Amino acid sequence: MAVKKGKKKDGSGIQQAAGLIRYFDEESEDAWHFTKGQIYAVCILLSAGIYLANHGVVDWFFGIF
Repeated sequence: MAVKKGKKKDGSGIQQAAGLIRYFDEESEDAWHFTKGQIYAVCILLSAGIYLANHGVVDWFFGIF
């Protein structure tokens, strides 16, 4: 028959979670910071580049030179 070990303390999980939340909530001053506008601009430019490459515009453009 299996022997049950003693119960864990009820509050220990909450205390550990609070410590992790506090750790991950801090922001480093050395970290890169991006604005929403920068993210939108990169997504739009990347999408436009892929669209133009799929429709042959990029090849046409480099064929001029």
